[in-house]
Amino acid sequence: MKFSLTLLLSLFLIGNIYVAQAQKGDSSKEPKAGMVVTINGKDYKISEGEEIRRDGNTISVTLANSKTFDNGTISFDYPTSFGFEYESSFGYKNWTFDGNNYVIMYFEIAVGTLDSFVDEISGRFGKSNCKIEKTSLQLGSRKLKGKRINVNLMGEKLTLDLLEIKMKDGKTRIIAFQDSADEYGNPTEEGKETIKMIDKSIMYKK
Repeated sequence: MKFSLTLLLSLFLIGNIYVAQAQKGDSSKEPKAGMVVTINGKDYKISEGEEIRRDGNTISVTLANSKTFDNGTISFDYPTSFGFEYESSFGYKNWTFDGNNYVIMYFEIAVGTLDSFVDEISGRFGKSNCKIEKTSLQLGSRKLKGKRINVNLMGEKLTLDLLEIKMKDGKTRIIAFQDSADEYGNPTEEGKETIKMIDKSIMYKK
């Protein structure tokens, strides 16, 4: 059983969801799939639809295993196979990257705190079904701190890590990772590989 993201995100669901290919400079649109072009043994990453022409050189193209999310404040790579959704309302933005068993979510909230956000989400699942604990995770150059919600609902286990990214403008920024754990609470392979990818690529710009 996979928990519906609608349940998790409906507490802030105002406005439309956009699922589309990226347009340059618009972080509300899905990034284009990257392509790796190899010229004489050297790799170049370009976006789909672009061409590289080099007279006298041998060119080969393969599909990159990642796309790059960049909203001007934070950037990171995520698996090409993940879906993309964006939603916004006044004072609220959310980007969701949905895999088979693993979900990345990034929130920008003008009003509210990490604790109030965690409290609201655990209430949606039913607080008797949730165990909340402190957590932290090293992502790139920063060690992010936050809360983990361990959900046990009808025998199905889910972990949701919500980590705060502090910046100077006063907005609450949260990167969240939802994993469908096994019966022992262990993370999925998809989750472990995705975290490695984000850890290697994440950049904080403000």
